[in-house]
Amino acid sequence: MPDQRLRVAFVVASLDIGGSEQQMLSLAEMLPRDRFAVEFILLSRRGRLAERAERAGARIHVLSFSRSTIRSQLEFWRFVRLMRRGRYDIVDAWLFHGYALTSLTRLVSRIPILIAGRRSLSNHKYRFGRVERLLDRMARRSVDAIVANSEAVRTEVAVYEGIDPGQIRVIHNGVEVATPLAPATRAALRASWSVGPDSVLVGCIANYKLGKGLHTLVRSLARALPTNPGLRLILVGEGPRRAELQRLIDELGLHDVVRLHGAEPDARDIIGAFDIAAQASVSEGLPNAVLEAAAAGLPIIATDAGGTAEVLDGGRVGILVPIDDEAAMAEAIGRLAADPELRRRLGRSARTFVESAFGVERFVAETAALYEELAASKGIRR
Repeated sequence: MPDQRLRVAFVVASLDIGGSEQQMLSLAEMLPRDRFAVEFILLSRRGRLAERAERAGARIHVLSFSRSTIRSQLEFWRFVRLMRRGRYDIVDAWLFHGYALTSLTRLVSRIPILIAGRRSLSNHKYRFGRVERLLDRMARRSVDAIVANSEAVRTEVAVYEGIDPGQIRVIHNGVEVATPLAPATRAALRASWSVGPDSVLVGCIANYKLGKGLHTLVRSLARALPTNPGLRLILVGEGPRRAELQRLIDELGLHDVVRLHGAEPDARDIIGAFDIAAQASVSEGLPNAVLEAAAAGLPIIATDAGGTAEVLDGGRVGILVPIDDEAAMAEAIGRLAADPELRRRLGRSARTFVESAFGVERFVAETAALYEELAASKGIRR
């Protein structure tokens, strides 16, 4: 009997650790297997999360696009062959390089349905050159649907790129409510970071790269420290600005206060050891780290960047501060550090809100419904 499932290919650079990649993995793991067959086409490398995708039953194809013109030409045609052999019904390409390449090759690849996943604001496109702007325009005309992960992304895409907001579908990221860490596990984690039981631990999950505001967060903590000497900060992530961050920590004399933890395959395993979650980003689509902190019942301080306010219900279940405002961030850290009851109240409110508005089952169900709606519109019957 022929396979009656819709064949879906996710196209993304890699399955390295990141918010978009975590959301794709949720789809691979939770889309009903009797209705969908999922594969990944990775444009540069496997990444640390690839094994998890394979355990979910997804087949993975890895290409090696690079700065070499010859190598990229070879990979371009290999990508086309993969698409044609895969006989995919739907290609869901996330982020610019994924949807630009897929739209460019759509005719020769014979892709029936193409979705562009928009997971960030449009400000990175201000740096595009002529070729990238051309590819971006072609992609917008080629796709069957644009999916934004927040209302903020939909609004900016509509304004910046001149697209009717009604043509952009919003499907918010999904998150599972976390099981609290066992007290012994929590204490052991904090001890491994040299954080005592009476310290107030601020945690931030963000890769060490431009746009995440980590320098601002470190300086803000330094401002709050004199009146809150028990404060500690742990930065969970990895990236090109690690050395710069370490120099700043040393310059401010914070080597016993701030720790660069490095990357975690799944930060949900450690987030319950924090007392406060902080995010200082300059730009966000819909930050997974803030969602996961809320799902863990943590009080949250975050910059009002992109869709962050949507996760914090406009500031009703967390503290929103202006972008790049060290004084406001320091004041919020100090206020929460000094008030355990406020921390508990905000944590409970955040958890309740995201459980009702950002559940992972809702995210998967809305995505599955979109796939089947588009398939039906193209006469694809399974």
